[in-house]
Amino acid sequence: MLNSNQSGGIETLTAREIHLVRQHLNEITESHLFAGRKRTQEFLQLIVERALEGDFDSLRERMIGAKMFGRPVGYDTGNDAVVRVKANEVRKRLAQFYAEAEGLRPVRIDIPNGSYVPKFHFELPGGQPEPPSHNPETAVHTPEPPSQTAKAPLPTSSGLATATRIEAPAPHLDAHASNDPQPPEPGKRPSWQIPTASLMALIIMIAIGYLLLTHHNKQQDGGRIRSIAVLPLENLLGDPAQAYFADGMTEELINDLGQVSTLRVISLTSSMSYKGTKKTLPAIARELGVDGVVEGGVLREGKNVRISTQLFDVKEDRLIWSQSYIRDFSSGQAWQGDVAQAIAKEISVKLTPQEQARLARRRPLNPEAEDLYLQGVLKANADDCAAAAKYFDQSIEKDPNYAPVHAALARCFDRMGESGKMDYRLAFYRQKEEAIKAIQLDDSLPEGHAELSTAAMTLDWDWATAERELRRALELNPNSVDIHEKLAFFLSRTGHPQEAVAEVERGVDLDPVYQGSFHSEGFIYYYSRQYDKALDVSQTVHNLDITPVDWSFLLGDVYLEKGMYAQSIAEFSKVGDDPHALGHLGDAYARAGQTAAAKKIIQRLQEHLRSGDVGRYEIALVYAGLGDKEQAFKWLEESYRAHDVGLLFLKIDPCVDPLRSDPRFADLERRVHLIP
Repeated sequence: MLNSNQSGGIETLTAREIHLVRQHLNEITESHLFAGRKRTQEFLQLIVERALEGDFDSLRERMIGAKMFGRPVGYDTGNDAVVRVKANEVRKRLAQFYAEAEGLRPVRIDIPNGSYVPKFHFELPGGQPEPPSHNPETAVHTPEPPSQTAKAPLPTSSGLATATRIEAPAPHLDAHASNDPQPPEPGKRPSWQIPTASLMALIIMIAIGYLLLTHHNKQQDGGRIRSIAVLPLENLLGDPAQAYFADGMTEELINDLGQVSTLRVISLTSSMSYKGTKKTLPAIARELGVDGVVEGGVLREGKNVRISTQLFDVKEDRLIWSQSYIRDFSSGQAWQGDVAQAIAKEISVKLTPQEQARLARRRPLNPEAEDLYLQGVLKANADDCAAAAKYFDQSIEKDPNYAPVHAALARCFDRMGESGKMDYRLAFYRQKEEAIKAIQLDDSLPEGHAELSTAAMTLDWDWATAERELRRALELNPNSVDIHEKLAFFLSRTGHPQEAVAEVERGVDLDPVYQGSFHSEGFIYYYSRQYDKALDVSQTVHNLDITPVDWSFLLGDVYLEKGMYAQSIAEFSKVGDDPHALGHLGDAYARAGQTAAAKKIIQRLQEHLRSGDVGRYEIALVYAGLGDKEQAFKWLEESYRAHDVGLLFLKIDPCVDPLRSDPRFADLERRVHLIP
């Protein structure tokens, strides 16, 4: 373990200092900011212990990703920020820990931005310097100048962990020491007497060097940027009724940039959380773990739209590119592709020929159709799919050849089918129909392939087509959180839990401040039977400064499988009369031995079936909890005939574990093509 001494050299930490660091580390991890957050604790423990052992090679991003998060050693850190996101969380918690701490600690642990090698700052007892070690090679102390009371930490390189001792002022220098300059030795020119010719040559060399360095730095300005966040474009008109338009332009720009495979682009949901924020760009970038930020504004004037965009290098906190566009609606959606290509060029990101072609595509667009589409997107994002579908239908009437609106309508049918607001078969049939139309109109549209994948699972139980379409969608937009999550659930449902966890974590990396991504991560852990990790995720979200989601359903599931029946019942009871939650609540009552309460839940589910399409699979869950296999299989057969989406979880749902040993269960899995 290396330590920077006061003269700028490097020394080894003493045994006492190492003990202080480990003792303080335990204090931190047991504090309320870290307790119960296993992965956060493990991250801090890993980097501190590796630093104490002098194993700095293991503190590189790829090595931490492989050790803690199961990534391959050679994984692409530019597109996978799992380590950066976790490091940012740990930095925040450390800062809060020291802000809340009363009095000085004997040691302080910091993780500098841009590094994973910790710094240790020591406060010595009584303000006196720590006595030197008996081994002069491992402990050196040099007094500070009289004007300083503390030595700032040295910059941390990739291979050095540094520490600072905070001490009382050092003694003054000898008052009798002479500061007078000494005359040069006879026959020697004083060092400041440089010949004129040599001086001119030196000036020219410096000027040439400066110009070359400036040119090199200009070429390298964007070379460091491999991750970007697009902040919500400002509605410059100021009319709240036009806010949907600026938000729609933001989403389209993010989608276009997301197609650049070598660039990590933060999702729309995380970006929109900064709408109207007063935070600085560097602060936002630290929270999102990005190198660059795009911001700008939209001004709509009749049929024309003026868009201004700027790209900032947040590490240097400076503007490196800006451009304005005036767009005629009828000219097509050219500007987003232009911006994406310009940014890629500016930061020296290489585009594949396919990406260049997709970003350069031009197609005339009906302005009324796009306007209706954007209003529909606003409703869909507010989870009002019924209203969104009406806008999408009107948009299609204006322009039936606009592929994005068909994909968006397919998404609405999927959500209405899963929620029971439409008949399962009808909803998924319409979803498949609209997804196919979207692909026929534009095969490069990732959303069309993603929706066709979902329809293949829900309507046809065609898992091969589902995977093929998902892989194609991800190829077209590797930065789509929605597609990463869809692939994660596909992998989970088909019995690949480790791959599912890795995929959903990639989604969290791209959506680091949106609760929905963490919610999906929690469910993937639940279906992977990693119940404690699911609880860790919920605790992480609870302590982060992001909008919370109702975790009652997930927590109820986790508590149920951990045998905490009272807590499970309490959580499911918060959800209300939702039939999906009722099925799990009835299962909890059944497992807790409250048979009468479980049977009342069955009656309520049967009432739901009289007016909707959700409840068959849920009734089967309650009977499974009661141990009534005959009734459980009867309702699973009802689910099969209705194409209930619950059957997609047959392979992984812990609630049906009591039925797995029965031959009828394997037969059902075979009929929904989950096993050969």
